[in-house]
Amino acid sequence: MMKKRMALILAAAMLLTACGGAGANAPAAEGSGDAQASTTVTGSKGDEYKVKEETIAVGTDDTKSDYEPYTITLNLERSGIGQNMEETFTSAPTKAIADGDQMADFFFDLGLEDHMAGFTRGACWSTVSNYPARDKVTKLTEDGVNLRNASKETILATGCDFMMGWDSLFSEDAFSVDFCLENNIIPYFPYCCSDSATMEDIYKDYEVLGNVFGVKELADQKVQAMKDKLEEVKTALGEDVYKNPVTVFVYDSGEEAPFTACQGVPGDMIKRAGGISIFDDIQKGWATPSWEEVVQRDPDVILILDYDYDTEAKEEFLKTNEFTKELRAVKEGRIYSACCSDMQGSAGSANTVEIMAKQFHPDKFK
Repeated sequence: MMKKRMALILAAAMLLTACGGAGANAPAAEGSGDAQASTTVTGSKGDEYKVKEETIAVGTDDTKSDYEPYTITLNLERSGIGQNMEETFTSAPTKAIADGDQMADFFFDLGLEDHMAGFTRGACWSTVSNYPARDKVTKLTEDGVNLRNASKETILATGCDFMMGWDSLFSEDAFSVDFCLENNIIPYFPYCCSDSATMEDIYKDYEVLGNVFGVKELADQKVQAMKDKLEEVKTALGEDVYKNPVTVFVYDSGEEAPFTACQGVPGDMIKRAGGISIFDDIQKGWATPSWEEVVQRDPDVILILDYDYDTEAKEEFLKTNEFTKELRAVKEGRIYSACCSDMQGSAGSANTVEIMAKQFHPDKFK
């Protein structure tokens, strides 16, 4: 069977070279003695590298000849693990791995289960979605365990060619970028997983996955459905709610000190639902302030992030914890919950905005 091929720039094979100002993708000098052609690649900070042009077959047959090549940027600089690099796809990966329900639901929502080699549910489950495909795709770890705890042998045995997860998955003590590229695995860090991300970045992740996996039209439809949902919420709430949002303490986890949402995707979702995090002034997506700060800011409502159907246990803790038991929100019963994986940015994020809006402002949805 004829196979199409996916071009890889193998960062691990890069050797720093003084190329005398050669442009990106300029052909290597002749007579180098190298059996394979080489390419000069320029990093985003101007450093130039000489790499071999290597390709691997990914098992896409000629019936999908309408695939349009697509280039993505590996955002390595965001976490300080390297220079941003580009990868160009000329066919769709066929053995993708997603770390956690947050990531897996992107694939399931786009009907890409046949392009997956496996996934993990991670510690933060999708407690509201119901994709039948979840039962068809191999789970690589036990529920509650993230992919970074799997062995490299386990990953390589899947034949994985695309891996999607948070930046920490690609750190040196897990599956480094070098390890991935040495083994023909493209590491993808979602746009939505950054401190400054918004719902717009979720749309961007759909755009990327839609183009990479050849389902652009479906991805566009999914994004439009999210936008329509958010517009419905905005219309229902009205301008006055957004001018006077309820203050929200997001309780993710932690007993000695609370781990909470500030800005990023969770902060943006809360704002779209007619609220604002009491820690919106912290320039991070997530932070660990003190309980004393929570008490001082006295939130109107508390939003518990549901990891694995643990909302009830977390609510009981808040009702008995010496710092929170006297809060207005606790005494007046304004403790709500939302799916943790969707609050980080996923297929269900727009629906979760509606869920929060109905909890924060029930009078607007009668």
